[in-house]
Amino acid sequence: MSRIDQYFDIDRMMSENELILAYRDHISEETIQQLLSITELKLVQSVEEKKLRKRVFHILVECLQNVVNHSAKAESEVEIPSILLLGIHENEFFIITGNRIENDQIEGLTRKIEEINSWDHDDMRTIYSKKLDKSQYSAKGGAGLGLIDIYKRSGKKLKYQIEPIDDHLSFLSLHITVDNAS
Repeated sequence: MSRIDQYFDIDRMMSENELILAYRDHISEETIQQLLSITELKLVQSVEEKKLRKRVFHILVECLQNVVNHSAKAESEVEIPSILLLGIHENEFFIITGNRIENDQIEGLTRKIEEINSWDHDDMRTIYSKKLDKSQYSAKGGAGLGLIDIYKRSGKKLKYQIEPIDDHLSFLSLHITVDNAS
């Protein structure tokens, strides 16, 4: 069992949390549609508050788009799948995604997450609007607002962990907790 498999002990996660969805495989645009359809049904069954369901769903969409748009291609013989966990722990939703990233992206990504986490939520609308006005679309199709939007909608700081795979790749896990407050 690899370090990443040990880190994402899904059996343990299921026993300690109310796990709504667990997925461990390649995530593509087609997979996203299937996962979102399943998640939408499960959220309707488990969450009464429509506003909270919509927030969790929107954050999940952003997280999955990040995985598809920013996953590094596997160059080693060891295939490491992406991961998605959605559940409830102590009455709060959590979303955990994991995917391969190139090691040369770690510093920039870490800096961006730390910058986002330093912002006060009271100032978030202003910061978000300014960034949206300045944004230009990247070659991957995004305007670079995904992590900002996740932070804004979740109401909580972004948590992450990076595990080295080899000299070129690492595994990024992003942990999002969704504040139940409206």
